[in-house]
Amino acid sequence: MTGPLAALALSALCACGRPTPPGTLVGESAHFRLYVDPDVTVPSDLAGLNGLAALETEWADVQTLLHMPDGKITYRWLSPDHVLAACQEADEGGCIWEQSLEIDAPALPDAHELNHAYMYLRKQRKPIPFLAEGIAEAISCDGDPPSYPADVPWQGLVGELESASDDVSVQGGIFVRHLIRTYGMDAFLRYYEQSPEARDPAVFAANFQNFWHTSVDDVWNAIHVLPAGAVPAIAYETKICPCGLPPLDPGGAVVNDRARAPYWPLPAAAGETLALTAPFAERVLIQDCAGVRAPLSGRAVLARLEGTEPRYVLGPLATATMDAYLADSCAAAAPYPQVPVVVTTGALTIAVPAVKNSASLYINLAASFSAVLTGGVQEICGTCAFDEGSCQPLAPGPAAAAGPLYAKFAVSRIPGLPSDVVSTSIGFRP
Repeated sequence: MTGPLAALALSALCACGRPTPPGTLVGESAHFRLYVDPDVTVPSDLAGLNGLAALETEWADVQTLLHMPDGKITYRWLSPDHVLAACQEADEGGCIWEQSLEIDAPALPDAHELNHAYMYLRKQRKPIPFLAEGIAEAISCDGDPPSYPADVPWQGLVGELESASDDVSVQGGIFVRHLIRTYGMDAFLRYYEQSPEARDPAVFAANFQNFWHTSVDDVWNAIHVLPAGAVPAIAYETKICPCGLPPLDPGGAVVNDRARAPYWPLPAAAGETLALTAPFAERVLIQDCAGVRAPLSGRAVLARLEGTEPRYVLGPLATATMDAYLADSCAAAAPYPQVPVVVTTGALTIAVPAVKNSASLYINLAASFSAVLTGGVQEICGTCAFDEGSCQPLAPGPAAAAGPLYAKFAVSRIPGLPSDVVSTSIGFRP
């Protein structure tokens, strides 16, 4: 940055007593100006203009939900020590300076700080930290595990400063996500942009009742208070992913590009099965776009997810193909090509739509292999002769097997588990 714009930025920094953080200007894109601290170790896939590409990918994805107008954000990718100095707080993991639209963060992209910037672009105001931190924590596709916060009084959270307690961010995120899932993003944005800026529980409650026609207590109880024997509403509750990026193409080689495809929405299955494997020492992680269903994970995954809620898979991937790998009849099962990979890594995770009670499925383990089956299979056979009674039922416990072969297994729904998908696994030992 040079000329009058640089002078204006420097003047603004000096006026508030904050020195300019270290960093070299990498470049400028439609919505970002990126500086990188020389003390940051930059991964090769985010180096140079790839860093700007990663920020623009994140922008395009979240814009499908927040519909923010165009603007230019200065993004400073700093070392942790320099983040502490730039943010002027001992425990800050990153920060945003709204008036200059500058983000100081130790990672790229930092979804939390970017969400703050996007909301400020929509409307230049500062709602209470409980809501501001809540929406910043609401949207991300990072695959973080769910948290299990205690039921604490909301009145204290509404009155707190953002740095006073982690509960403001954690509980605010759960609260905001519940509103988004219940009423929709557009309704939440209207509420957020008219909400009072005073940290007063009585003012907050009155405004909430007037807007939503329900009480804060009722919403808080819906999130935290459970009937006897119920599965916790937050058992699988994670952040909402926009799932606005192009879907995975299982028809060709997987191109792992963290800057332009940090994840892929899963394509429509059309009755077929998506087969995914992870690179060495990695795991496939399939998440729910809405953030309310159990993740699916494994070194290798077969997912027949037609008719289920939208999901996405995080990179990196080693292979992705689609065929009738999981079939309702043996004859219809397409050859599954990745058996040697699965045998050496232990298990094949299987996910299918939840059934009322149970159902039998078939898989064609077409490759040559020798292994011990450690679980998950009812019968194995060299042909599709299961109905003729000539196939080998498996006794409980490990059993030696040599492929190619066909396997029959069962999937069943766990009573009371609120899921549109059930999963099982076939275990292998070399």
